[in-house]
Amino acid sequence: MTKVVLVTGMQAAGKSTVAPLVAARLGPPAATLDGDVFYRGVVAGAEDMTPDPSAEAVRQLELRYDASALVAQHYADNGFDFVCSDIVLGEHVERWFARLRDVETYLVVLVPTVESIVERELGRGGANSYRDWQAADGSLETAVRALQASLDEIPRRGLWLDTTGQTPQQTAEEIIANLPKARW
Repeated sequence: MTKVVLVTGMQAAGKSTVAPLVAARLGPPAATLDGDVFYRGVVAGAEDMTPDPSAEAVRQLELRYDASALVAQHYADNGFDFVCSDIVLGEHVERWFARLRDVETYLVVLVPTVESIVERELGRGGANSYRDWQAADGSLETAVRALQASLDEIPRRGLWLDTTGQTPQQTAEEIIANLPKARW
């Protein structure tokens, strides 16, 4: 039976780097997709998720999740193991997996330390992904902690990994070695 793995966690946790490495170890054949593809797909009228999201932002988020689950199912139906990386939180995790049928499902949550995420985010040099969560003090660390609280809304199932200090290759190897623990 084909496997579908959802790799989630905070922004700058390493999801989009680790997912293809995991997929390469699952297959062949195996495929991967970063949910940001669908996020960037809305080129007119895009609304970002914020601590107080608009109804349209939530709708676009759910469309993105629906699309990635459909792609995962399409590849699985054609005999491919599939790894999706995206920030999927709370009840959205269960809903994402509920869209899949006749596959083995796995959840991996990457949880590096706040300090590690801040370092990675600053190392990216681009736009601050946490800007909407920054409080009046403007601290990136405060923003990361605020959004990180959303991880608590994910059902405590699957494989939760503190990847602080690991290379992406080490994280991928740990996921593969512990894949049975990631079973949804």
